[in-house]
Amino acid sequence: MPSPSTDRSARPARPKAPTLPAELTEADLPEHDLVDEGFYSALAFGGLDLTDRTADDAEFEGCTFTHTRLTGSALRRVLMQEADLKNADLAGVKVRDGSLMRATIRGSRLTGAVWSACVIRDVVFEGCRVDMASFGYSTLKDVVFRDCNLAEADFQEADIRGVRFEGCTLERARFHRTNAAKARFSDCDLTDISGVESLRGVSVKSTDAQGLLLALANAMEIDIED
Repeated sequence: MPSPSTDRSARPARPKAPTLPAELTEADLPEHDLVDEGFYSALAFGGLDLTDRTADDAEFEGCTFTHTRLTGSALRRVLMQEADLKNADLAGVKVRDGSLMRATIRGSRLTGAVWSACVIRDVVFEGCRVDMASFGYSTLKDVVFRDCNLAEADFQEADIRGVRFEGCTLERARFHRTNAAKARFSDCDLTDISGVESLRGVSVKSTDAQGLLLALANAMEIDIED
């Protein structure tokens, strides 16, 4: 019998919604630019251009990012919690050893973003472009991807137990050595995914099963003939 702690870690995702302050201060540059060990609380970042920044050990708490551009920024050991990101541009962002907790990310672009060795917990990604993004060696707990483009996303060596994928494109996504027990896929495109042998214990909607079976047949070098 699995231990109780194992059962909890693999349960279906139930993300907790972020709690935002009733009043936010409008962020402005250069006062609220990204710097090492910066602390940002109860700020509305709006359409600020924060592209190609480098910051270590920054903390964000109770902030919103609407049309904010963080393209290409490199953030190490960043902590972001109680956050709402809407139509933000995080393409090419590189986050290492960071934490994203209790957040909603909607209509945003994360193409080619790298989340390496991060903790992502209580987060909903909705209507986002997450294609070619990498979550390698990260732990995703109580996370939902809804109506997202995750084509060619990489979950190598990630822990995605209990994560829900709803209405997502996962074409050519990679799951090599992924811990995926109790992850759920519904109404998803699973065409040509790789590392399918690591998806032991996942739940797949019947309409998605064909793509998964074709990927499994390919991994086992099984020829399917008409």
